[in-house]
Amino acid sequence: MDRRIQKTRQSIMNTFIDLLAEKGFEKITISDIAERANINRGTVYLHYVDKFDLLDKCIETYVELLLNHCDNSADTNLNASAFQSVFEYLEKNFTIYKLLLSNEGVGFFRNRLYATIAQTVTKVIGIKPENNAFSNGVTTHFLTSGFIGVLEWWINNSMPCNVQEITEQLMFLLEPYTKHLVSR
Repeated sequence: MDRRIQKTRQSIMNTFIDLLAEKGFEKITISDIAERANINRGTVYLHYVDKFDLLDKCIETYVELLLNHCDNSADTNLNASAFQSVFEYLEKNFTIYKLLLSNEGVGFFRNRLYATIAQTVTKVIGIKPENNAFSNGVTTHFLTSGFIGVLEWWINNSMPCNVQEITEQLMFLLEPYTKHLVSR
């Protein structure tokens, strides 16, 4: 992609995020974005259909960045180093993820994050044959819901404990369940 196009899209998205923090999604207009980014409205429409498309692309970008960080981490199993890596990334990028989780886009962001994490968890886990009582679907959604719930609590409460503490607590809570799982 042309560097000018990338730069313009990044400028529009950064402006959108700033306005999202200031005004909330419902009050943002394309004119607001164009004026703040110092471009004309037509340029915004050249890159995004409307503000809903921009929100969707913003969410997609930040879910992707989180997942890319996880993929680049050496460990993608359900263990302490994998969870710690996720929380370290969220701590470094706290402002944007708090905004996406606490703003009107929360439903869209949470749903996209949930689906992506559930897909990742499904790839990572396997049910031991002797535990026929466990279903991959139930296990995936139980672990995903628990992780997303803890993540939301941690972000929305402005990280009330440090990365090490949240990781240790999460591992302690998951320990009775992860013994039934085998990493693939």
